[in-house]
Amino acid sequence: MAKDNENTKRKYEDIRAAYKEWTEKTYKGVRIYTDEHIYLKLEEQFYLKPKTIENILYYRTTY
Repeated sequence: MAKDNENTKRKYEDIRAAYKEWTEKTYKGVRIYTDEHIYLKLEEQFYLKPKTIENILYYRTTY
C-alpha cells in the first residue's frame, strides 16, 4: 500500500512539474499555451482526463 502512495505522489509531482514547464514557455512576455491546451497535452502524456489533471494541479485530490 505504501508503494502505491509513493507512485501516486511521484506521478502527481511529475504532472505539476510538466505543467510548470509548459506555462513558463513565453514569447515576448506572453504565455504560448493556454491552460486547456496544456491539459490536453498532459492528458496524452499521463493518460488521465483533463478534469483529473486540473484537480491534481490545484491540489483537490490526495494521494
